[in-house]
Amino acid sequence: MSGGWGWGCSHNEGIALYPEASRPFTSLCFDDWRSGLFVSTGIGAPDEAPVVQREQCWAGYCGGTFPGNAGDLVKSSSGRYATAFASRGAASAVKNSADSSGRGWSVTARTATHQVAVAFLKDGSTPAGKPVLLTDQPGTDHVNVHIAPYGKDRLLVSWESITGASCKDGTCTGQFSGTHLRVIDWSGNTVTADQVVNARIAGDIAVLPDGSLVWAFARATPDYSRPMGGSSPTTTTLSIARLSR
Repeated sequence: MSGGWGWGCSHNEGIALYPEASRPFTSLCFDDWRSGLFVSTGIGAPDEAPVVQREQCWAGYCGGTFPGNAGDLVKSSSGRYATAFASRGAASAVKNSADSSGRGWSVTARTATHQVAVAFLKDGSTPAGKPVLLTDQPGTDHVNVHIAPYGKDRLLVSWESITGASCKDGTCTGQFSGTHLRVIDWSGNTVTADQVVNARIAGDIAVLPDGSLVWAFARATPDYSRPMGGSSPTTTTLSIARLSR
């Protein structure tokens, strides 16, 4: 397809696209230059795209891990959008005086750990209020956040939790404590309490024609007790998890 943009996301720390039927794809990106999650819609993304959430970002790392797939940018029948991400929030966000362009930001994270946030857009280029926090547990890190449509007017959000978290520069170690599944509405309100699965089912979510949700994943319990070294859990089996409506 023709289009795209030559600038606007700086070092891309994560991007999502929604495959629109008849116009440029709606897109979101985390970047390290303007420090946060931005709406970057259209074939000529504006250099100052609308801000969804300020985060502490730099090349190779961002305060909010954001998967690069269309399944994590969900569109409703009314044309609204929802996205979920791991967020450290912003205790402060000020223009970076060292950036001569005047467009860079310096952000101080609110928490050392990542919390689960959901943001809503009125349309493909207009954020709708502040993101909604689904968790607020400073001692627990939350990673591999995903969102998918679940029925006509509900959303499923999934994430892994790491308890007893010890963090340095945005990277946390601790004890894997399961995959959480929570159903919310399009305002971010909890519809069902968390269902915790004692397995890592952190892959991208596929939506089947009947509305069921499916993950393809490697059944290997992750080891978050220390930074990744020369080895990691292994398996020779590809597993499938299905959540029926």
